[in-house]
Amino acid sequence: MKDMTQSSLYKNPISTLQELSQKGHIFIPKYADLTSTEGIPGYKFVFQVYTRCKVFNNNAIPHYNNSYYHNNYNVMYPKQNYHGNYQYKDYTCKGFGNSKKEAKVNSAAKLLSLIYGTKYHDSPHYFQDVQGDDKPKNPISVIQEYCKRFDLKPTYVESVRNGMFHCRLVLGTVDTFGQGTNKKSAKSLAATSMVKLLEGIKEDSGSKLKPLNSESEKTGGGTKKKPKKPKQKKKKFPEEEETKAAPLDKDTPIFDLSDGRHPISVLQEFCQKNNICVPEYIKKGVFYQGSNHSFKRKVQKFEFLIKLTIGKKEYFDSGSASQIKLAKKNAALNMIRQLESVRQTLNLIHPRMKNSASKTPTMENSDTVVTSNPHGTPQDDTIQKKIVEMDPSSQMNPITIVNQLYPNSVFETDEVPDKPDHMKEFKVTLTIGSDTYIGIANSKRKAKLIASAACVEEKAGHCLYNTHALNQSWSSEAFSKSELAFAKTVSNLIHQKYGIITKELPDHHQKRKVLAGILIRSSDKVDVSGTDDLQVLVVTSGTKCIEGNGLCNNGTVLNDSHAEVLARRAFKRFLLEQVKRFYNNETSILTKSTTPPFLLTVKQGLSFHLYISTAPCGDARIFNISDKADSDKLSSKTKSIRGLLRSKIEHGEGTIPVTNINPIQTWDGVMAGERLRTMSCSDKLALWNVIGTQGAINSHFMNPVYFTSIIIGGCFNLPHITRALHTRLSEVQGLPPSMMINTPLILPVSQQEERSTNKSSGYSINWILGDNSVEVTKTNSGLTINDTSSRLSKEALFRKFNEVSFQVTNSSPYQGSLYLDIKNDANNYQKGKKLAIDEFKNKGYGIWISKPIEQDVFSI
Repeated sequence: MKDMTQSSLYKNPISTLQELSQKGHIFIPKYADLTSTEGIPGYKFVFQVYTRCKVFNNNAIPHYNNSYYHNNYNVMYPKQNYHGNYQYKDYTCKGFGNSKKEAKVNSAAKLLSLIYGTKYHDSPHYFQDVQGDDKPKNPISVIQEYCKRFDLKPTYVESVRNGMFHCRLVLGTVDTFGQGTNKKSAKSLAATSMVKLLEGIKEDSGSKLKPLNSESEKTGGGTKKKPKKPKQKKKKFPEEEETKAAPLDKDTPIFDLSDGRHPISVLQEFCQKNNICVPEYIKKGVFYQGSNHSFKRKVQKFEFLIKLTIGKKEYFDSGSASQIKLAKKNAALNMIRQLESVRQTLNLIHPRMKNSASKTPTMENSDTVVTSNPHGTPQDDTIQKKIVEMDPSSQMNPITIVNQLYPNSVFETDEVPDKPDHMKEFKVTLTIGSDTYIGIANSKRKAKLIASAACVEEKAGHCLYNTHALNQSWSSEAFSKSELAFAKTVSNLIHQKYGIITKELPDHHQKRKVLAGILIRSSDKVDVSGTDDLQVLVVTSGTKCIEGNGLCNNGTVLNDSHAEVLARRAFKRFLLEQVKRFYNNETSILTKSTTPPFLLTVKQGLSFHLYISTAPCGDARIFNISDKADSDKLSSKTKSIRGLLRSKIEHGEGTIPVTNINPIQTWDGVMAGERLRTMSCSDKLALWNVIGTQGAINSHFMNPVYFTSIIIGGCFNLPHITRALHTRLSEVQGLPPSMMINTPLILPVSQQEERSTNKSSGYSINWILGDNSVEVTKTNSGLTINDTSSRLSKEALFRKFNEVSFQVTNSSPYQGSLYLDIKNDANNYQKGKKLAIDEFKNKGYGIWISKPIEQDVFSI
C-alpha cells in the first residue's frame, strides 16, 4: 500500500512527522536552516529535515496500531497491519519557500512523500513547493488585516435566537450578518459576507470604505501606494462544495462534523439544544502498548471514559490516544457514533435545524416544558409556578431555565469599552419582549450567567441560587421584588460611577477589593419607582489601615482606609459644604430645625443610602456560608463569639476579638513596636446607627444624619448583618433627644460579587460630588501618592470646619483651639457615643479600643 491515509493528507506535514515519532515509527525529525549557505534564486529560505525510519520488507511504511479517520469524521479507514523483518533507513530532504514556515513545511512534505511514495504536498491545505502560497485565508483574518491597513476597528455583536447563533459585524457604517450552529461559524459567515461586500466596492464609488484590494493605505493624514500583487485564483475545497448540498432531511446525520469541527464542541452543543446534562469525562489512567522489542521502547497511551445521561438512560464509551487531548477527543467521537446508531429511539432536536418559533422542541420525557403564548413568552403565573416547582438545591443553570421558559429570548454580547487588556469585561444583554437584563463580568460566560440569573430571580420574586455565597434565608418573605430591584439599581450606579472616575487612572490604582458609596434620594421610600432621583454623592475604595510608625500628631494622615470608613469621611466633608451653602443662601439639602437647639437638619423627604460591595469586616462577616443563624441549633461556644467587638490589626487582614486585649493604646507603646489596632467596620457602623454619620465636629452645626438603607454587594447573611449593625445596640437607654436607634433596611444585591482571592491593593481612591477630582491615597502611610495630606484627613476636615464657622458667625471662634477640644465640646454627640460604648461593655461584647490621644492634640 503506497497511498497515504486520507486523514494524513489533511494534516500539517510537520505535525504528521511528530505523531509518527511519538508512535515510535521514526526517530524525532531534526530541522536545519540552510538559508545562508544554500539559498537559490527565486526562494528566500531553505530548510533541511533528517530522520531515520523503519523499513518493512523494503517498503518504508509505518506500522499502524490505530485506525485513522478522515477530517470530517464520517469515513473510517481500517487498520493496516504489516508483519515481517524491518530495518532502519536514513532520509534527508530539503524544502524551499518565501518564508521560513513555507520552507520548513515543504521539507517535511517531501520527507513524507519519500516515506509513503505519494506526493504529500498535493494536499490543498498547505504550502506547495512553488513560489507563492495558495492556502486560502480565514475571512476573519482578512477583515483584521483590512482594518489594520485603514485604521478601522471591527465590532462583532453575538446573539442567540431560537437555538441558533447569530453574529453581526459592524465596520464603520456598514454591517453584515452571519448565522450558524455555533459562534465560530456565525462569526466566520459574517466576516465572509463583509469580504464579499468589500470586494464589490469600487474605488470611485464614493463609499467611506475602501475596496478590499485597494492600492492606497491609510497612513496618518494621507495615503501611500502599495505594490501590486499578482491575483491568485481562489481554490475551491471539497468541503466548500459539500456545504452547498440540498436542505437537510430525515436521513441527515444529527451531528455536523464538517469543516473540521471538534467532536467535544459538537457534543456539547447537542446537549445544550436538547436540555441534556453535559457529558462527564473521566480519566481512567495511563497504560503502555508494545514491548521493549518494539522500536526499543514502550508507547504510552491515555484513556478517557465518557458518560452521557439522556432521560433515565445512561450511555458509556471510551477513547484512547498517545496524548490526553486526543484521548478525550476520541471518547467524544465514539459517543457521537454510538448516538448516531440509536438516533431512531430518541426524540432529539437536530443540532443543524432551526427551532420552531411557535413550538419549543424538547425531549419527550422532559418535565420542564412550558406552554408558550402566541408571542413565545409564557404567562407570568405559569413561570412562577414552574420556577417554584424547581428545586433550588439542584442549582439548575439559569441559562437553561431561560432557554426553556423563553425560547425567543435574545442574548447580545459586547465588550465593555475603555478597559485595559488585562481588565477586559464583557456585557451581555438578555432581551425578553420589552424586558432587558444586563450581566457584566470578566468573561462572556459569567456575564451571560449573571443576566440569566437576574431574569429568573426577578420572575420568581426571590433568589434561587447559592452560587455566590448567598444565604438560604434570603427568600421572597425577606425582601420584596421592588426592594431587590432598588438594591440592584444602587449597585449599578456606584459601579458605573467608579468606572467613570477611574477611567484615566493607571491600572494599579484602578484595582480594588472593596468598593463603597453613598447616594441621596429625594424620597424616603426604598423601591424602584422613580429611581431617576438617585444621585451618587461619594465613591471610595480601600481595604487596609495605616502602619504604626505612620501615626502623626498633626492630623495629616488617614488611620483607616477601609472603603466604608472613607465613604463616611467623604460624606462628612460633603455635609460641611452643604452647611456653607445654606448660610450663603445657596441651594442646600439642609434646613433650620424648628426644635431646640435649632441646629440644621436634613430636609424632609431626603434619604441617604450606603452601598458596600461586601459585608463589612468584623461581626457581620463571621459566619459559615451555609449558616442560617438558627440560635437553637448553635453550640454554647458558637453563641459566645456572636456580637463580639473586633479590631483590625496592623500588617494583617481580617479581625480579632477585643475581649482579652488591653483597650488602651499608648503612643510610645505603638512607636516601640506594639501592633496598632483599629475597630472593625461592623462595630463602627453599629455606632453610627446610634450617634449618626455626621461626626463630632459637624454636630456643632447639625442634628444626627442616618442611613435609610445599607446595600451589601457580597458575602450576605441577613441575620448576622442585622445583629452586627443595629441589634447589638437596640436597647441603649437615655439618648439625647436628637438621637435615636436607627434601623436601616439591609438589602442584598441579586448578583453578589464573587469572593476575591487577590492581594489587597496598596491604594485607595475617593471621589466627592462637587470636588470634581479623584484623590488616590496610599493605605500604609495614609498620605496621597504625592505624599501630601488627604482632603479626608482630620487636619483637612478641621480646616474646612473653621472655614464654615467663619461663614456662620462672621468670626473665627475656634481659631487656635485644639481639635480634641472641639470634638469634646459636642456634648450630645459625646454623650450618645459613651452610652453606646457602655452598652457594648455591659452586654459582654468587649471594650472599645481608641487610638492614642496624642494624635488629636493639634490646632490650625
